[in-house]
Amino acid sequence: MKAITTVQSLIEEFENASKSEQPKIVKRIQLDRDDVVSYATWSETDYTRNCLARTEEFEFILLCWDEEARTPIHGHGGQDCWVYQVEGNVEEIRFKENEAGELVKTQSLNLEPGGVSYMNDKMGYHLIKNTHKQRAMTLHIYAKPIDACKVFDAKKEEFKMAEMEYDSIVENVST
Repeated sequence: MKAITTVQSLIEEFENASKSEQPKIVKRIQLDRDDVVSYATWSETDYTRNCLARTEEFEFILLCWDEEARTPIHGHGGQDCWVYQVEGNVEEIRFKENEAGELVKTQSLNLEPGGVSYMNDKMGYHLIKNTHKQRAMTLHIYAKPIDACKVFDAKKEEFKMAEMEYDSIVENVST
């Protein structure tokens, strides 16, 4: 199978794919910095969420991570989520709730460029953080768009529903 080397090719593949074909498509992704940097926006202290494509069937978001930026612990609104590491390195830490309702760390994964991770709500929750002293970029692929999801409020030590927002929306992705 042919590698997917542009965001436009990835969009076209997903537009013509069934849900069962999506994991096979994700395995063919071979994007690098030059393929996505024109869609990037940056924050000096956090990460940004840049929407590259959104349909009723999928959503692609480029996350751009400043040094030491991190997400809160969160779910995925019932959707499948793949994370493709474009540039830099990030760590994904996974959690599950025990019988007492406490979050327990279950796994830690380090993603390097070209690496892919998969997550859904049945597997628990996760957070992603940039642990290196350089910026990083990850492409998040959702089987359907996520408008809201459970996010852990560390101060209150409980989950709350949070609406998802974008820092930028790319109007016309082209090759």
